[in-house]
Amino acid sequence: MKIHTKPRFMAGTVIIATSVLLGSGLAARPAGQTAPAPQAETATTPPPSPALALITEHCSACHATSIIFSQRKTPDDWAATVQLMVDRGAELKPEETDMVIDYLTKNFPAPEPSRPAAP
Repeated sequence: MKIHTKPRFMAGTVIIATSVLLGSGLAARPAGQTAPAPQAETATTPPPSPALALITEHCSACHATSIIFSQRKTPDDWAATVQLMVDRGAELKPEETDMVIDYLTKNFPAPEPSRPAAP
């Protein structure tokens, strides 16, 4: 007795391919509808600064700078994050650490809290 596995294999392939296409946003869309922009493209472009050079040089050794620039934090949160990175091996002098914290706080602040609408 011969077992036919080809039809089941093809069906599985079609299901997987469809899932990949839908998950990646490449599946057909109605006319005029576009895919949402990837998160990394919506991040703010960082302004030039000596602190930016430090971030690019010292932080990108372990992770993409887009991770940093896509975040918005309070001054205390930026200070804690930068100190954590120094504790983990980022080679920044104390004055460089302060410069990076000031830069991130100024250019990538936490969003203002929403205020309830007036009645």
